[in-house]
Amino acid sequence: MDRPVDVPDELERNLADIEFANRWLGGIAPIRREVRRTGARTILDVGSGGGDVAQALVRDGRRRGADVRVTCLDRSPEMLAIARRRTGGDERLTFVYGEGERLPFGDAAFDVVTCTLALHHFEPPAACELLRELRRVARLTPVVGDLTRSRLAFAATWLYARVTTRNRLTRHDAPLSVRRAYEPREALTLARAAGWRAPRVQREAFFRMTLSDG
Repeated sequence: MDRPVDVPDELERNLADIEFANRWLGGIAPIRREVRRTGARTILDVGSGGGDVAQALVRDGRRRGADVRVTCLDRSPEMLAIARRRTGGDERLTFVYGEGERLPFGDAAFDVVTCTLALHHFEPPAACELLRELRRVARLTPVVGDLTRSRLAFAATWLYARVTTRNRLTRHDAPLSVRRAYEPREALTLARAAGWRAPRVQREAFFRMTLSDG
Protein backbone atom coordinates (compact mmCIF):
# COMPACT_ATOMS: atom_id res chain seq x y z
CA MET A 1 0.00 0.00 0.00
CA ASP A 2 1.47 3.28 -1.14
CA ARG A 3 -0.93 5.72 0.43
CA PRO A 4 -2.13 6.60 3.96
CA VAL A 5 -5.30 4.88 5.11
CA ASP A 6 -8.01 6.90 6.79
CA VAL A 7 -9.52 3.97 8.71
CA PRO A 8 -6.95 2.19 10.90
CA ASP A 9 -9.24 -0.80 11.48
CA GLU A 10 -9.51 -1.29 7.74
CA LEU A 11 -5.72 -1.30 7.40
CA GLU A 12 -5.37 -3.79 10.24
CA ARG A 13 -7.90 -6.13 8.61
CA ASN A 14 -6.01 -5.80 5.35
CA LEU A 15 -2.76 -6.78 7.09
CA ALA A 16 -4.58 -9.76 8.61
CA ASP A 17 -5.58 -10.83 5.09
CA ILE A 18 -1.96 -10.55 3.97
CA GLU A 19 -0.82 -12.56 6.99
CA PHE A 20 -3.30 -15.31 6.13
CA ALA A 21 -2.06 -15.44 2.53
CA ASN A 22 1.58 -15.43 3.63
CA ARG A 23 0.98 -18.28 6.05
CA TRP A 24 -1.10 -20.55 3.84
CA LEU A 25 -0.26 -19.49 0.29
CA GLY A 26 3.50 -19.60 0.19
CA GLY A 27 4.69 -16.24 1.48
CA ILE A 28 6.55 -17.35 4.60
CA ALA A 29 7.74 -20.85 3.69
CA PRO A 30 10.26 -19.83 0.97
CA ILE A 31 11.74 -17.08 3.17
CA ARG A 32 12.04 -19.50 6.07
CA ARG A 33 13.70 -22.03 3.77
CA GLU A 34 16.39 -19.53 2.75
CA VAL A 35 16.99 -18.38 6.32
CA ARG A 36 17.49 -21.99 7.39
CA ARG A 37 19.76 -22.68 4.42
CA THR A 38 22.05 -19.78 5.24
CA GLY A 39 22.00 -20.27 9.00
CA ALA A 40 21.19 -16.57 9.44
CA ARG A 41 20.83 -15.21 12.96
CA THR A 42 20.46 -11.47 12.30
CA ILE A 43 17.82 -10.46 9.78
CA LEU A 44 16.49 -7.18 8.44
CA ASP A 45 12.93 -7.37 7.09
CA VAL A 46 12.34 -4.47 4.71
CA GLY A 47 8.74 -3.45 4.14
CA SER A 48 7.77 -5.51 7.15
CA GLY A 49 4.09 -4.53 7.18
CA GLY A 50 2.26 -6.25 10.02
CA GLY A 51 5.38 -8.10 11.14
CA ASP A 52 4.03 -11.58 10.37
CA VAL A 53 7.06 -12.74 8.36
CA ALA A 54 9.51 -11.46 10.97
CA GLN A 55 7.59 -13.10 13.79
CA ALA A 56 7.41 -16.40 11.89
CA LEU A 57 11.20 -16.36 11.44
CA VAL A 58 11.79 -15.71 15.15
CA ARG A 59 9.39 -18.50 16.12
CA ASP A 60 11.05 -20.90 13.71
CA GLY A 61 14.40 -20.02 15.23
CA ARG A 62 13.11 -20.83 18.70
CA ARG A 63 11.84 -24.22 17.54
CA ARG A 64 15.28 -24.97 16.10
CA GLY A 65 17.15 -23.66 19.15
CA ALA A 66 18.55 -20.73 17.16
CA ASP A 67 18.64 -17.17 18.49
CA VAL A 68 17.15 -15.43 15.45
CA ARG A 69 16.65 -11.69 15.78
CA VAL A 70 14.79 -9.58 13.23
CA THR A 71 14.76 -5.82 12.67
CA CYS A 72 11.50 -4.76 11.02
CA LEU A 73 11.79 -1.71 8.78
CA ASP A 74 8.82 0.07 7.21
CA ARG A 75 8.16 3.54 5.86
CA SER A 76 4.67 3.64 7.37
CA PRO A 77 4.36 4.62 11.05
CA GLU A 78 0.85 3.13 11.00
CA MET A 79 2.22 -0.22 9.88
CA LEU A 80 4.93 -0.19 12.52
CA ALA A 81 2.41 0.61 15.26
CA ILE A 82 0.18 -2.27 14.18
CA ALA A 83 3.17 -4.63 13.92
CA ARG A 84 4.33 -3.78 17.44
CA ARG A 85 0.88 -4.52 18.79
CA ARG A 86 0.32 -7.71 16.78
CA THR A 87 3.70 -9.24 17.64
CA GLY A 88 3.24 -8.75 21.37
CA GLY A 89 6.49 -7.00 22.25
CA ASP A 90 8.81 -9.91 21.44
CA GLU A 91 12.32 -8.91 22.55
CA ARG A 92 13.82 -10.52 19.44
CA LEU A 93 11.98 -8.04 17.22
CA THR A 94 13.09 -4.44 16.70
CA PHE A 95 11.12 -1.82 14.76
CA VAL A 96 12.68 0.94 12.68
CA TYR A 97 11.17 3.62 10.47
CA GLY A 98 12.98 3.97 7.15
CA GLU A 99 13.00 3.82 3.36
CA GLY A 100 14.06 0.67 1.54
CA GLU A 101 15.98 2.68 -1.07
CA ARG A 102 18.06 4.36 1.67
CA LEU A 103 18.58 1.85 4.44
CA PRO A 104 19.95 3.43 7.65
CA PHE A 105 22.50 0.65 8.24
CA GLY A 106 26.10 -0.04 7.36
CA ASP A 107 27.42 -2.49 4.81
CA ALA A 108 26.84 -6.18 5.69
CA ALA A 109 25.06 -5.17 8.89
CA PHE A 110 22.79 -8.25 8.84
CA ASP A 111 23.28 -11.88 7.87
CA VAL A 112 20.22 -11.84 5.62
CA VAL A 113 17.89 -9.11 4.43
CA THR A 114 14.35 -10.17 3.55
CA CYS A 115 11.68 -8.31 1.60
CA THR A 116 8.24 -9.83 1.07
CA LEU A 117 5.46 -8.51 -1.18
CA ALA A 118 7.12 -5.13 -1.59
CA LEU A 119 9.16 -5.23 -4.81
CA HIS A 120 6.10 -4.79 -7.01
CA HIS A 121 5.40 -1.41 -5.38
CA PHE A 122 8.56 -0.02 -7.05
CA GLU A 123 8.97 1.06 -10.65
CA PRO A 124 12.17 -0.35 -12.25
CA PRO A 125 14.59 2.49 -11.34
CA ALA A 126 13.42 2.53 -7.72
CA ALA A 127 13.30 -1.28 -7.63
CA CYS A 128 16.93 -1.34 -8.70
CA GLU A 129 17.84 1.06 -5.88
CA LEU A 130 15.96 -1.09 -3.41
CA LEU A 131 17.73 -4.25 -4.55
CA ARG A 132 21.09 -2.50 -4.44
CA GLU A 133 20.47 -1.50 -0.83
CA LEU A 134 19.30 -4.98 0.14
CA ARG A 135 22.51 -6.44 -1.32
CA ARG A 136 24.68 -3.82 0.41
CA VAL A 137 23.29 -4.48 3.88
CA ALA A 138 23.16 -8.30 3.59
CA ARG A 139 26.34 -10.18 4.57
CA LEU A 140 25.15 -13.49 3.11
CA THR A 141 22.23 -12.81 0.78
CA PRO A 142 19.11 -10.75 0.27
CA VAL A 143 15.92 -12.80 -0.04
CA VAL A 144 13.03 -11.21 -1.93
CA GLY A 145 9.66 -12.92 -2.06
CA ASP A 146 7.01 -11.53 -4.35
CA LEU A 147 4.18 -12.24 -6.74
CA THR A 148 4.68 -13.05 -10.40
CA ARG A 149 2.75 -11.36 -13.18
CA SER A 150 0.53 -13.34 -15.54
CA ARG A 151 -3.06 -13.34 -16.74
CA LEU A 152 -3.79 -16.51 -14.80
CA ALA A 153 -2.31 -15.05 -11.62
CA PHE A 154 -4.42 -11.91 -12.02
CA ALA A 155 -7.64 -13.86 -12.55
CA ALA A 156 -6.97 -16.23 -9.65
CA THR A 157 -6.04 -13.39 -7.30
CA TRP A 158 -9.08 -11.34 -8.26
CA LEU A 159 -11.35 -14.29 -7.54
CA TYR A 160 -9.52 -15.15 -4.30
CA ALA A 161 -9.93 -11.60 -2.99
CA ARG A 162 -13.64 -11.55 -3.82
CA VAL A 163 -14.31 -14.90 -2.17
CA THR A 164 -12.21 -14.66 0.99
CA THR A 165 -12.64 -11.09 2.25
CA ARG A 166 -14.90 -8.07 2.30
CA ASN A 167 -11.99 -5.72 3.01
CA ARG A 168 -11.92 -2.90 0.47
CA LEU A 169 -8.13 -2.57 0.54
CA THR A 170 -7.51 -6.26 -0.02
CA ARG A 171 -10.02 -6.49 -2.85
CA HIS A 172 -8.40 -3.51 -4.58
CA ASP A 173 -4.73 -4.15 -3.85
CA ALA A 174 -4.45 -7.92 -4.33
CA PRO A 175 -5.18 -8.06 -8.09
CA LEU A 176 -3.46 -4.70 -8.65
CA SER A 177 -0.32 -6.10 -7.01
CA VAL A 178 -0.26 -8.97 -9.50
CA ARG A 179 -0.67 -6.54 -12.37
CA ARG A 180 2.31 -4.52 -11.09
CA ALA A 181 4.46 -7.54 -10.27
CA TYR A 182 7.59 -8.49 -12.18
CA GLU A 183 8.09 -11.67 -14.14
CA PRO A 184 11.00 -13.81 -12.87
CA ARG A 185 13.26 -12.88 -15.79
CA GLU A 186 12.57 -9.19 -15.12
CA ALA A 187 13.45 -9.62 -11.45
CA LEU A 188 16.75 -11.25 -12.42
CA THR A 189 17.55 -8.37 -14.77
CA LEU A 190 16.90 -5.87 -11.99
CA ALA A 191 19.06 -7.83 -9.53
CA ARG A 192 21.97 -7.96 -11.96
CA ALA A 193 21.65 -4.23 -12.62
CA ALA A 194 21.70 -3.69 -8.85
CA GLY A 195 25.04 -5.46 -8.53
CA TRP A 196 23.94 -8.81 -7.15
CA ARG A 197 26.76 -11.32 -7.55
CA ALA A 198 24.95 -14.46 -8.71
CA PRO A 199 21.21 -13.82 -8.57
CA ARG A 200 18.83 -16.72 -8.94
CA VAL A 201 15.05 -16.88 -8.97
CA GLN A 202 12.85 -19.78 -7.98
CA ARG A 203 9.20 -20.04 -8.92
CA GLU A 204 7.00 -20.89 -5.97
CA ALA A 205 3.44 -22.13 -5.57
CA PHE A 206 0.49 -19.76 -5.79
CA PHE A 207 2.06 -17.42 -8.35
CA ARG A 208 5.03 -16.39 -6.24
CA MET A 209 8.78 -16.27 -6.71
CA THR A 210 11.87 -16.04 -4.49
CA LEU A 211 14.89 -14.03 -5.54
CA SER A 212 18.22 -14.58 -3.80
CA ASP A 213 21.91 -14.06 -4.50
CA GLY A 214 23.93 -17.25 -4.88
